Amino acid sequence: MSHQALYRKWRPLSFDDVVGQRHITSALKAQAASGRLSHAYLFTGTRGTGKTTCAKILARAANCLSPIDGGPCNQCESCRASLAESAVDITEIDAASNNGVDNIREIREEVNYSPAALKMRVYIIDEVHMLSTGAFNALLKTLEEPPEHVLFILATTEIHKVPATILSRCQRYDFRRISPAVVADRLLYIAGQEGLNLEKSAALLLARLGDGSMRDAISLLDRCAAGDAVIDQQRVQQCLGVAENQTVMALFQAVSRQDAAGALDLFYDCYQQGRDIVSLFDELLSLIRDLYIVQAVSDPSAALESSYFTLEELRQAAQGLSPALLEFCVQTIGETLARLTRSAIRRADAEICLLKLCRGPDAIPAPQPASLSPVSAPAARPPSRSRPAEPHPGPPSPAEPAACESPAAQPASSSSDPEVRDRFFAALKGSPMNPAAAAYIRLADYQAQGAVLSVAVDEEGLLLLDRPRVVGQLETAAQKCGFSAVRLRAKGAPEKSEPASEGLEDILRTARSLGVNVTEK
Repeated sequence: MSHQALYRKWRPLSFDDVVGQRHITSALKAQAASGRLSHAYLFTGTRGTGKTTCAKILARAANCLSPIDGGPCNQCESCRASLAESAVDITEIDAASNNGVDNIREIREEVNYSPAALKMRVYIIDEVHMLSTGAFNALLKTLEEPPEHVLFILATTEIHKVPATILSRCQRYDFRRISPAVVADRLLYIAGQEGLNLEKSAALLLARLGDGSMRDAISLLDRCAAGDAVIDQQRVQQCLGVAENQTVMALFQAVSRQDAAGALDLFYDCYQQGRDIVSLFDELLSLIRDLYIVQAVSDPSAALESSYFTLEELRQAAQGLSPALLEFCVQTIGETLARLTRSAIRRADAEICLLKLCRGPDAIPAPQPASLSPVSAPAARPPSRSRPAEPHPGPPSPAEPAACESPAAQPASSSSDPEVRDRFFAALKGSPMNPAAAAYIRLADYQAQGAVLSVAVDEEGLLLLDRPRVVGQLETAAQKCGFSAVRLRAKGAPEKSEPASEGLEDILRTARSLGVNVTEK
C-alpha cells in the first residue's frame, strides 16, 4: 500500500477531534443536536485551520442515522458512504476550477430533486471566492430559499472577495489561526501514534513554521520523518533548510554593530549550506519583531510563546538597541522579502539588503531644503533689464574664468562627493524605479566631471542600470542639478575624459541655464 500523507491520515473525523476551533465546533454540535441546522454556512479563515474538515463533519452529522451528541457516529451506512467519498448526495466542488455560470446552473437543477440515498443533499463549495460574478448572481436565489433537503457549506480564505449579497444569506464562522502550543501538542500526539521520536523543541519549531496552520505543520513533520532517526531541532533545520537559531542571532548582532564583513560571511555560510534565502530573512525578521516587542511591552511572554529564544536571551540581545534601528531593519527586510519572490538574483538582493542594514538608518542622508534644487537661486533673481546677444559657442574669456564656472562645473574629486550625491538624491526623489536599481544607485559613488555627473556602481549594478528607461530617469534628475549628462561606469574603471570642445560647450550651456553672461573671445 502506498504511503498516505500524514495530514490526510490524521484528518479529524468528529467535532471533538478538531483542535483550536472550539468556539465553532461547539456551536455546530449544538445546532446539529437540536435539529436547527441552517440552510447555508460560510466558513472563512487562513489555510489549514479546519474549514473543509468541519464542512465534511457537518455534512456527515446532517445525514447520520444515529448521531452522537450532535456529531456523526462514523459507523452507520450514511457515515461510511461519506467517509469513502461514495455518497452521491454529498457533492464537494472546487470553485477554482468550476467557477462558471454553467456549473451553478447544474446545481440549481439538481437541488429540485430529492436525495437519492441520504436525508439531505449537501453541497460543499471550496474556495467560493473564485466564482465569477455571473456564477454568484446565479447562486443567489437558490442560496436564499433552497429546498428543505438541501444544505450549502461555503469555504473561503479570502472573505473580502465574497459579495455582500452572499454573506447576508449564510451563517458565517471565522476560523482562527491555531496557537503554536496547540499545534505542538497535536504533533507530539501524532508522532507518538506513528512511532516517531519527536522532541518537544522540534515540535515547537514545526508549529512556528506552520504559521497557525495545522495542515502545514503536519506536512512539515511528514517531511522530517525518515526511518528511526530522532526528530530534533537540528534535523528539522536540515530537512527544511532553516537556519540555526544562533546563526540568525549572530547575523542580527553583526548588523547591529555595523559589521558588514561579518554579516556577509555568515550569509555566505548559510548560502553554501543550501539554506533558503527567503526563510533566512523570515527568521531574521521574526527575531527583530520579538526584540521590538521585548523593548515595548513590560510582560511580553504571551506574545513570544512561539519564539526560538527564551525571554532572558531576547532581553539581553535587545539591550542598547534603538527603536529607529529596529524600525529601519523591519522596513528594509520587508521590502527585500517582497522583492525576493520575483527576483532572478536573490543572492545579490540579499547581500545588498545586509549591506544597507549594516550602514544603518543614518547612512541615508535626508535632503536639506537649501540643496533641493541648485538652479532655484538664479531663478529667484530678478531678470535683468537688457541682455546681450547670446554668444556663439567658443572658448571662455581668460579674464573671466570665475564667471564661467557653475556649481556642477567644479573639478572632480578623487572619491565620492557627498554634496553632489545629496543634490542628486533630492532631484531623483519621487521617480518610480525598480527597487534593485534604486539599491545600486544608493550605493554608487558620485563625482562632478565638468558638466557631466559620473556615477560609479558595482559591475552587476551596471548591467541593471545601463538601460534606456533608467538612464533617462538619471539624466532628468541630473539636469535638475545643473548637469548636462550622466556617465555610468564600473567602480575601479578608469575615468574617460571628454573632448575639450564638447566640455566647453557643456560649460557654456550650463552657464546660460544659470543666467551667467559669457563673452566669446
